[in-house]
Amino acid sequence: MLPSDMFDLDAGTDVRSVKRRYAQLLKQFRPEDDPEAFQRLRDAYEQALEWVSRGQGASMPVLEKATDATSDITLPRSSLEPAGEPDCAEAKRVRALPDTCGSMSEALAQAREMHQEEVLQLELLRRSQLSGARAIELIRWAVEHLNWLTPWQPHYLPATAMAQLAQGLLEHELTLLWEQLPTVTEAVLYENVEALACQKWMQPLELNSQLQQGLIAVLECYQHGSPDLLRQMSALFGWNDRDGFLPCDPERWERLADHLAYTSMWKTLLSQLALPSPQQPKERACWFLFKPMSDAKRRKMADRFEPADWAACEHLAREVERRQPHIPQRMGVEYVANWRQWRHQDWGGWAILYAWLIISVVLMVDQLHQAQSGGETSMYQGLALALIASSFMTVILSQLRRAWAWLARELAHPDVWGSRFLVPPAMFRQGSGLLMLRHVIPAAVFAVLVSAWAQHAPMAITLLLGTLVFVASLCFLHRVTRGALPYAWLIPVARLVSVINWKMFLLWLVIIMGGVLLARLAGPNALKRQAIPADPLTACSRPVGEQQQRDCEWAEKKLRELMAKSRAAD
Repeated sequence: MLPSDMFDLDAGTDVRSVKRRYAQLLKQFRPEDDPEAFQRLRDAYEQALEWVSRGQGASMPVLEKATDATSDITLPRSSLEPAGEPDCAEAKRVRALPDTCGSMSEALAQAREMHQEEVLQLELLRRSQLSGARAIELIRWAVEHLNWLTPWQPHYLPATAMAQLAQGLLEHELTLLWEQLPTVTEAVLYENVEALACQKWMQPLELNSQLQQGLIAVLECYQHGSPDLLRQMSALFGWNDRDGFLPCDPERWERLADHLAYTSMWKTLLSQLALPSPQQPKERACWFLFKPMSDAKRRKMADRFEPADWAACEHLAREVERRQPHIPQRMGVEYVANWRQWRHQDWGGWAILYAWLIISVVLMVDQLHQAQSGGETSMYQGLALALIASSFMTVILSQLRRAWAWLARELAHPDVWGSRFLVPPAMFRQGSGLLMLRHVIPAAVFAVLVSAWAQHAPMAITLLLGTLVFVASLCFLHRVTRGALPYAWLIPVARLVSVINWKMFLLWLVIIMGGVLLARLAGPNALKRQAIPADPLTACSRPVGEQQQRDCEWAEKKLRELMAKSRAAD
């Protein structure tokens, strides 16, 4: 593409327009993305500046260079010549001082000795309007030694020409910042901006405002920045979004803040992934969410995580999911979206509670069945023994569970490998769900023990009981390993109770309990219970329940022994 096409060169184009267009094109042709395109843009930019400097721009004076650098420069003078000053030989020697002297300071000293400082400064002004690095150096020297572009500059320098110099110098400085973006560090960029903002020629409000607006465009394309850089810039220029003192509109400011946060996070994550091993919670969170690793290694890493590590994962995931979802794609890695399923849930206490309830119910039912079958213990003794035995068994199982959990974590690699083939994929979930050694085998052992403790039940009931306990244990483990609450099944019941009026609930409870007591007291067997015969031996002849029958037989036996002893004594 020709320079005229890229920079829209015409008779009205000036240096300012070319540099502004160059700043816009830099956003499209970045050096880090396409170095060849950037080089073509740079060449076209230099050709456009050369075209404008040859006199094609309407707003720039016509300046021409001689082929010999030491020869006199023929420049249009008009308004840039001292009023009433003839074009004499002394003035020509003064205009040639920048070429004949070893330095500009020496040329200034000689011009002052000849009382021709005004001629020299006007000559420097004409030369400063040329394009190239020499003109920029000349302007910077004049700003430092002659107070150009400041309120203390000589009055004979045309205001329009000086304003053009200030504008051109600002655009040149911004262009330098643009060119440094691919490689400059955050600290060096801030130092350059701070040095530029503190220069005395930048103090006018209009120039300072243009500088701030240009810096916003620079920061928007900076790929190595961070929110700290924006905070430093805000402190330097007094930017404050709360008071509304911003160099741009609030929407653009918010996008800039998000961009710097994104670049900072992207740079930080890349450095953390490049570490040989993570040491801090933030580093471990980065590895766990973005580092490519096997399911077994991820399982092993999750088992060693502490609450601080999971908190770091939650913070990093929130930033990625809500604000920077395109970071993994740019980093060339895959985000582990289901990382929360790997998190260890504290469900051990609830598992022990459920196990105690199951064991208690099974043992109590077994004791009741044994008592009804004519066992040696009574019903109440059997219930008490069932509660004591279930508590003792639960304590032992809880200790065994801890030891088995430690062993399963140590054998995470073979456990994950074998579970991939033995556990359904919906439950396995790449190692974050059910595992054979860690979950399935303990559930099966618990089911076998529960069915074995129901020793007085029929075989069919025992097998059914063991199957139900095993399936219920797997369902419980499947839910809690997915992050569900261990008491999730209680939530609907709690919601139902919260909806019911507690006064009405208590009223119906009292009514039901009263009805049960009345039925017990006034039922058909009430009169029979009250009619106690005089002879205790005849009381056992009535049809009663099995427990009462055994009690009657025991009482009859004792009475007969007492009667035999009394006869022997007589």
